[in-house]
Amino acid sequence: MTKQFQLTDPLRTLAAETAKRGANPPPCLRRENETRAFFELYKDLPLRERQARSFAYALVNEPVRLYPGERVNGTFFGGGHDAPLSDPEWGEHSAHPRAARRIAAEIPELVALANQWPEREPEPGKASYLMDTGAAPGHIAWNYDLVLSLGIEGLLERHREALQLAADPEARAYYEGVVICLEAVLAWNQRHVDELRRVLAEAQADDERAFFEANLCVMERVPAKPARTFREAIQSFHFQWLCVMYEVPYGGNSPGRLDYFLWPYLQREYEVGELSYQDAGELVAELFLKMDERVHLQDGHVNTIVVGGVKPAGTDAVNPLSYLLLDVFEELNLTHPAVYARISETNPPEWTDRCVAYMLNGGNRAQLLADEPIFRAMTRDGHMPFEDAAMYMCGGCMELNPHGMNSDLLWTFTYNVPKTLELLITGGECLTTGQKQRLSMPGSLRDFDGFEGFYAAFEREVRQALHAKFRCLDIYSEERARCRPAFLQSSMVADCLERGRNLQDGGARYADYGGTPCGLQNVADSLYALEVAVFEEAFCTADELIEALRADFEGHAQLHHRLLQVPKYGQGDPGADAMMDRVLTTVCAAFDSYRNRHGGRAKPIIFTFVWAPEMGRSLGASPDGRRAGQPIAHGLTPQAAGMTEGITTAIGSLGTLSHDVVSGGASTMWDMDAAWINQPLLKSIWTTFVQKGGHIFQGNTTSVADLEAAMDDPTAYGHLIVRVGGFSARFVNLARPLQEEILERHRHQA
Repeated sequence: MTKQFQLTDPLRTLAAETAKRGANPPPCLRRENETRAFFELYKDLPLRERQARSFAYALVNEPVRLYPGERVNGTFFGGGHDAPLSDPEWGEHSAHPRAARRIAAEIPELVALANQWPEREPEPGKASYLMDTGAAPGHIAWNYDLVLSLGIEGLLERHREALQLAADPEARAYYEGVVICLEAVLAWNQRHVDELRRVLAEAQADDERAFFEANLCVMERVPAKPARTFREAIQSFHFQWLCVMYEVPYGGNSPGRLDYFLWPYLQREYEVGELSYQDAGELVAELFLKMDERVHLQDGHVNTIVVGGVKPAGTDAVNPLSYLLLDVFEELNLTHPAVYARISETNPPEWTDRCVAYMLNGGNRAQLLADEPIFRAMTRDGHMPFEDAAMYMCGGCMELNPHGMNSDLLWTFTYNVPKTLELLITGGECLTTGQKQRLSMPGSLRDFDGFEGFYAAFEREVRQALHAKFRCLDIYSEERARCRPAFLQSSMVADCLERGRNLQDGGARYADYGGTPCGLQNVADSLYALEVAVFEEAFCTADELIEALRADFEGHAQLHHRLLQVPKYGQGDPGADAMMDRVLTTVCAAFDSYRNRHGGRAKPIIFTFVWAPEMGRSLGASPDGRRAGQPIAHGLTPQAAGMTEGITTAIGSLGTLSHDVVSGGASTMWDMDAAWINQPLLKSIWTTFVQKGGHIFQGNTTSVADLEAAMDDPTAYGHLIVRVGGFSARFVNLARPLQEEILERHRHQA
């Protein structure tokens, strides 16, 4: 694909206007309107009808905002406020407050371990972070292609028919709720139609009238009816996106495979010449600007489009729209939506070339996903058929799940695994606070005669902590199913219609949970160093090691030096790499051993987001030689101390790992010197990465000098975007510790 998209002056003007509105947004009225409806207008209705009518009331009464020059219509600002999920003032009718009370009573061991994020230096007596008790929502897609192909009216008809046939009272209540909420979508759209008619009646100039007439023609048809043209499909997608995000306004909820679902609506017009590549690109650009406008200042609110890959039958899914979405996104200096690329062996070679170019020239916003290694992990042990795995997307950063098939506990928590090791070494003593924190730890490192006994204790601690968390998620699932049925989203999640249940009540095809175990390479390198130092070469005792860690190696320089010399994962050392694989399989086995209340699995999703410095601040010194408070490493990438032999050796070590056990996706971070990296070299690195079984590839190419300049003069570098970890952000908007972590990352060079 050689045709290029060019950013026009009208689009630049539109970009400036949407950014200005997004930076100073008017309030979303959902909370006040839904609260009034739930506790006053509909307080005497049955629960499901009360929930549906209260949400519908809020949606229909959200202001209609139309702006000059925009062909993609419909606007609300911000992440919204999901009171049925998390508003304490809703009392017994809000899911998360209910769940928190139950967890405190039913799983006290998790509450004892779950502490606040260490946003500043730990204070004496303040507990340090190990695992949170919460359950982040979002991180899935839904089958909006139903709206494109059937229209809201067609989707309504399906649910009305199901309502008439249903004998199960809970199913009837669910279907009735869906009908009420879909009717609200039509009603809010009608308010836009009415406003367009009013504006059209007042328009004087012929070109102005023609513009509003075209907008009116589109909105009179979609999303009520099936889309026929690319412009209608863009508008239909956008309007349903707004309505569902109004209901479930969370980062990670994503458009997913937009090129796959929108291409049929562009294909005919494009192939017969009715709509040029440039014309189609301008519509896409307007859509992207509207998506950014809603959450313009929230770089971490990741709504991801995944392009390329394969169809359910395994055939090539790349099409001209796949290229166009990349072209448009490269031209726009946006962080919303995120656009990531799947690459399969079945895709044409030029697609790989285009994706590698995107990694180089995409402004540190690219993320590449290797289809075949990911398929092996998703279909392992027969958990998921290939045709479902083939539809995978990223639920935000990199939370792999099949498009429109999973419940929204897909990514929910983080687990600071190095903290478990620290507490096991010290016998429950937190090295940053001096407090005692225990699960079942019988003693400390000094109480073990051999490494295998110590490692077995580590395995038990990991499993116990994770299983406590998964029981917590079962409670969250129960309370979400009761308090926040998400009727709109559920109506487009696979199997909810057939089962007559919302996505958290057993309706979704997959009820898999997911969470992120962080710092695995720090754990592995520490375990290997500990094994060598205490049990094999015995150049220190357990007491000497613990004292050195307490002192952050002050006064223990010789021991610190020897620990640093122990081989690290990433250096090509078989023993160090084997320890990393052992830790990875241990942690992933603890995930896989749990079955939740719907029979779903727990999936490890390995990435680091913004947690590298935050988790590092909660840790004392570690046996691998890491000093107290230093950041942990990213994803499955070797830590900086392990990348001394170059990127080829580091990827070779990565290739020794059992990637197939990481069913939720395994990320890596490879920052590279811009003066060294080029297209042929990066393509070679990518090819090696895939051959070694890697899943997800990301990184930065911005120079250290530019990052340092941005820290010194933020106003001059407001445009600079960097790869953080699963998402990209404006560098100057990041917290100082995160800026420093990015600045200090290992950069590969000649």
